[in-house]
Amino acid sequence: MVILPLLLGVVVYWLFRSGPTRYEEWIGWEKKIGLPGRLSNWLPDYCWCVSLLSFFTVLWDGWDRVPRSWKWILWILVTGTELLQYLHVIDGVGDWIDILMYQLAFLTVYTLHKTQRL
Repeated sequence: MVILPLLLGVVVYWLFRSGPTRYEEWIGWEKKIGLPGRLSNWLPDYCWCVSLLSFFTVLWDGWDRVPRSWKWILWILVTGTELLQYLHVIDGVGDWIDILMYQLAFLTVYTLHKTQRL
C-alpha cells in the first residue's frame, strides 16, 4: 500500500498531465495524452499522500500507533505547502482541490486502517 499508490501517481502525472512540467520544458519533451479535466493533477497528489501516510502506518505498525505529533506534522506539511503556494511564498499554484485530495487521503488511510484493510 506504500509503493503502488506512489507508482500510480507518478504514471498519471508523467503520462497523462495535460501541460508540460518544468522538467519536460527543460528537456523539450512534449506529450499529447491528457485526462479529462484536472484529474491528472489531483490524482497524483492523492496518491503520493496515501503513500506517505501508509508508510508511516507501516513504520509504526498501525495508524493508531503513529504518534499524534507526527500526524499533525504530516497534516501541516501537506496542507501548508499548498497554502504557501497559494500565497506565493513558494513556487506553485496552490489549488484548494489539492488540499481536498490530501484530506481525502488522510480519511482513506484512517478508514483502511480502521477496517483492517491496511
